Amino acid sequence: MRTLLSLVLTIICSIDFAQYDSTLRLIFIGDVMGHAPQIQSAYDSSTGRYDYTDVFSELKGLLTSADYSIANLEVTLGGEPYTGYPQFSSPDELVDGLMAAGVNVLVTANNHSVDRGGDGIRRTIDVLAAKNLLFTGTFLDSTDKSIRNPIVLNKNGVKLALLNYTYGTNGIPVPSPYLVNLIDTVSMANDIARAQALGVDDIVVFIHWGNEYERLPNMQQKRLAGWLHGKGVRIIIGSHPHVVQPAEFNRFENDFRLVVYSLGNFVSNQRRRYCDGGLVVLVDLMKQNGKLEVSGVGYIPVWVDTYFSKGKRKYKVFPVGMYEGKSNQFLSAASDSAFKVFVDDTRSLLNANNINFPEVKLVNGEWVVPLLSR
Repeated sequence: MRTLLSLVLTIICSIDFAQYDSTLRLIFIGDVMGHAPQIQSAYDSSTGRYDYTDVFSELKGLLTSADYSIANLEVTLGGEPYTGYPQFSSPDELVDGLMAAGVNVLVTANNHSVDRGGDGIRRTIDVLAAKNLLFTGTFLDSTDKSIRNPIVLNKNGVKLALLNYTYGTNGIPVPSPYLVNLIDTVSMANDIARAQALGVDDIVVFIHWGNEYERLPNMQQKRLAGWLHGKGVRIIIGSHPHVVQPAEFNRFENDFRLVVYSLGNFVSNQRRRYCDGGLVVLVDLMKQNGKLEVSGVGYIPVWVDTYFSKGKRKYKVFPVGMYEGKSNQFLSAASDSAFKVFVDDTRSLLNANNINFPEVKLVNGEWVVPLLSR
């Protein structure tokens, strides 16, 4: 009888923990750019098609370890002719390459959202919807916005709302009826209230802000982060500067605040110092007894190599921790030198300015996110 009772209690406890104890891993990825040399590099003349799979292949193991890997798509999928800066339109296969590596959520509100006008907004949305990707930030009209603003990420018993905003669209007006989420505290407050009414466990804001090429956040970023935190947004992820900026995690009694001011470039043709790489940020969430907490956070530097193969320029994104110490075995002498400069610059900046936001290390082939003390 006692054995049977113990078995019943064990089953009840197991059900209870399954219901209330759950985890979710988020990965955030910086600016996905599509400069003209990248487009040319992806073209395969033997097939007449574009292929970006190899560009992101080194990240597949990492990105697929997350429940949601979320990237900033800073191009339109506006169709041919494909163009780079200043008005981007990349082949649809760019997104296929991201998906093959594990990206399953995109944000689309940035200063290049209207590079191909209303048709570019529409076609980008149609392509992403056809690929069954979750995305938000740009919308066909007010009805579409009411459906995808926010998008809800619901998995493992954790329910998150994702909102996305940009400071502007390079002065190009957004043609009616299309919509791009702009940084406006009145509309943002309404969006946050609507997200909260959905009964989500938390709200994530992925925001395009700051000044290009500045390695520290400006006062406007800090003030807006404070305003968002005050409205109940606990996770803020920044993009746009095209360089890495610091990150902060602060825990308070029964609460936390997280902000990454800039992830930098995930992939681009920008080769100047500080611009040839970025961060992949990991956030591990744990829900216990109905309360969501952060169990671990950290960053992984990633660097973009450009090299020539069979007379053609190629691109590949490298997670730093996987190749550090043996980079000279995989990179040319010039690339290896640039790789080391980026790593040293990034660590120097973040070691001096990050708050409770460590680097994620590769240990025995596994990326180990440091646990946070509770």
